[in-house]
Amino acid sequence: MRSCALRDIGRRRDGLAGLTARELDVLRLLARGLSNKQIAARLGIPQKTASSHIEHIYTKIGVSNRALASLFAARHGLMDDLVP
Repeated sequence: MRSCALRDIGRRRDGLAGLTARELDVLRLLARGLSNKQIAARLGIPQKTASSHIEHIYTKIGVSNRALASLFAARHGLMDDLVP
């Protein structure tokens, strides 16, 4: 049986609003205006997984749509690396 420490690798919630590193990646792409399909392709994950990440992001940051999630990203400096 795997130890708790091994099961938690990759699931740490040390980031902003408890977001994982992968969720932050997804949020940055969402804020750039990419669709779920485009996010999935960019990250090499199934579209269903991208959708699941987005739902988790919404719950963690307390929003209900892409526009508000994008606003959250902008307010917290997650779009600073974007080139106009």
